[in-house]
Amino acid sequence: MEKLKNHRELVSKLGIVFVLIALIILWSSLSDAFFTTNNMLLIIKQVTLYGILAIGMTFVLITGGIDLSVGSIVALSAVFAAHFCAGENVDMPIIVPITVSIVIGILCGVINGVGVAFCNIPPFIMTMCMMLAARGAAYVYTNAKAIFNLNDAFVNISNGFLGRTFDASGKVDNYGIPYMVFYFIAAMAIGIVLLQCTTYGRKVYAIGGNKKAARYSGINTRLVEFSVYVISGLCAGICGFLMASRISSGNANSADGYEMTVISAAVIGGVSLSGGVGTMFGTMIGVLIVGVISNGMDILGINTYFQEILQAVIIFVAVYIDVHVNRNKK
Repeated sequence: MEKLKNHRELVSKLGIVFVLIALIILWSSLSDAFFTTNNMLLIIKQVTLYGILAIGMTFVLITGGIDLSVGSIVALSAVFAAHFCAGENVDMPIIVPITVSIVIGILCGVINGVGVAFCNIPPFIMTMCMMLAARGAAYVYTNAKAIFNLNDAFVNISNGFLGRTFDASGKVDNYGIPYMVFYFIAAMAIGIVLLQCTTYGRKVYAIGGNKKAARYSGINTRLVEFSVYVISGLCAGICGFLMASRISSGNANSADGYEMTVISAAVIGGVSLSGGVGTMFGTMIGVLIVGVISNGMDILGINTYFQEILQAVIIFVAVYIDVHVNRNKK
């Protein structure tokens, strides 16, 4: 009986991988331009910000919470990062905008964490307030105008390539590997180790599984719950300077709707909205699935609005599975 249970769990975990493989095969059969080395690297580059945000979101969701503010925090961090590497600050060391962006992300995470863990404000309400406040602050700070002409070294953080070479005429001879691919892999490795291989990760699962039982077992539930929002804010702060670097500007409307994409990716990857169930590996596969779907539809020239409809269907199906399957595991 135990072997049968373990076999079912293994099939469940591998199922999401099979979905990713099936999607790759589908798009490859529809377009020769899809399954190429350059396009595979491009997909990872495109989903790197989602992936980093999804790490923080996974910690939050597993505790039974939610963070609707990550997209707005990215925008707020991005405009501050852009400010400190443009205009009169263009020659400032790039460590300054990076640090400013991360600090802003952490501060927003701290406010969310205090509100949820110590003031007992529902996560949905607390993070929605932060979503509105952070986005509004970004617009106020920039007067709704984008910040351009960023430091070249800063822009290269997200747009650089390892091993890219050019021929005599200046055309790209070897595409190289985007730096963003390395950021994605590093973030994934750190997230998996922290959640799956540490005592802290086990405490996060314990709170999501049964918060009262976790408290009675000696876990400082408030501190752990507070910390997951700080992690989420940290991830958003990192994505803030990466976003500004990637689009070569600081724009208050950047990362709009990212929170929905990140949540859907985590749920697609098997993270339960009721908490206590999910893995970081599953989340990363969910992020890749979102990226593969979007990239494939772009290559085929499918209207963006249809992509949004498909994303809504995917979220609905994932939540349906969560309600009828994942919650029975708890």
